[in-house]
Amino acid sequence: MSIKRKVATAVIVKWVGIPGIVLTIVVLGLVALFAAVMTFMGVGSAAAKDQHDTQVAASNEGGTCKASGSGGKGGGVQVPKEFQGPIKDAAKESGLPEQIVAAQINQESQFSTGATSGVGAQGPAQFMPATWEAYGNGGNPRDVKDAMAAYGRYMKHLLSTAKGWETKGGMDAARLAVAAYNAGEGAPGLSEGKLPPYEETQNYVKVIFEGAQDKFSVDCEQVEGQGVSEVELGDGEWAKPLPGGQKTSGYGPRHIIDCAPGDYTISNGCHANYHLGYDIATPAGGKGGTVVAPTDAVVVCAPGLAFEGMVQLRVENGKDSKMLINFMHMSSNTVKEGQKVKRGDPIGVEGNVGQLSMAKHLHLEIMKPGTHDCAKPWENGKKDVNVDPEPILKEKGAA
Repeated sequence: MSIKRKVATAVIVKWVGIPGIVLTIVVLGLVALFAAVMTFMGVGSAAAKDQHDTQVAASNEGGTCKASGSGGKGGGVQVPKEFQGPIKDAAKESGLPEQIVAAQINQESQFSTGATSGVGAQGPAQFMPATWEAYGNGGNPRDVKDAMAAYGRYMKHLLSTAKGWETKGGMDAARLAVAAYNAGEGAPGLSEGKLPPYEETQNYVKVIFEGAQDKFSVDCEQVEGQGVSEVELGDGEWAKPLPGGQKTSGYGPRHIIDCAPGDYTISNGCHANYHLGYDIATPAGGKGGTVVAPTDAVVVCAPGLAFEGMVQLRVENGKDSKMLINFMHMSSNTVKEGQKVKRGDPIGVEGNVGQLSMAKHLHLEIMKPGTHDCAKPWENGKKDVNVDPEPILKEKGAA
């Protein structure tokens, strides 16, 4: 130590004494510790906020469409300009929604007036010569106005006929009519309210009705006849419930091995023949993704591992009707009954919990407003309290 440092140290010791120096060191240490704690808390709070904001942003990424803010229906279709008026007229004539008409013409020809099939179908509506002879009224099947007018007349006939084919629990008349357009009125199954046993026709109907909303409805508004009219939607978007997830299964009938088609008996497990929800999954191999609240809501039921990894929310955002949203098969949840959650708040982790779960995924259900809290899927053997979640999620920009 230099002479100057020795002198300075001696002066300080003489001035404040040994106890003063010790006290000073202790105080400075406490100040430094307090500053470090405050900094850590600030960083932690900021990190938590950043994580939440990132979660909300990620929840909306990849949505098929965005909400318009109007919450209404019938906003028109997105089609080539020359088809807009003719499709509107054809929809009015046929009795089908414009979105379905647009999706069907897209499936037939992709709006090409020059389209010709290998079996002789012509024009944007792909009329066969005999059918054109009956409904074309002497026009040109390649002319947009003539073709769409004939389509309107033909689909009016098919829809009227299909209403006589409808059966309880079977396909609706619109789907039967569209199937008849593809397979012919005499195709097997139609008169019994079923789609024909042809993969081409079944896929044709599926593509048209699934594509009508997100491809041809302005702002993804719900298409009339999709069975969710009981659920009123207001302004604003929802968050995507499983960020990074993709649809793996939709709502409606499906065939389970060893169960007869149309058998929804609970005691033998065949109720799984009717899928009440919308399945979403993150890529296989990784751990489960974070499941978030699509919108502001309150947790009304959280049995978790005791029942299929379930959490149930009741929508409470002041805009949409107070529907119930079920989140199933989660490996864990981070909420409790009575808790209020905001859009994008984590509520659990995607999992594979429950007897009916075969792989990691989120099974999401929506129940009609007025359904009692903690209502379980297939309660009392009924499925009529559930609605298809997909049109709702699409309209809210969360699919």
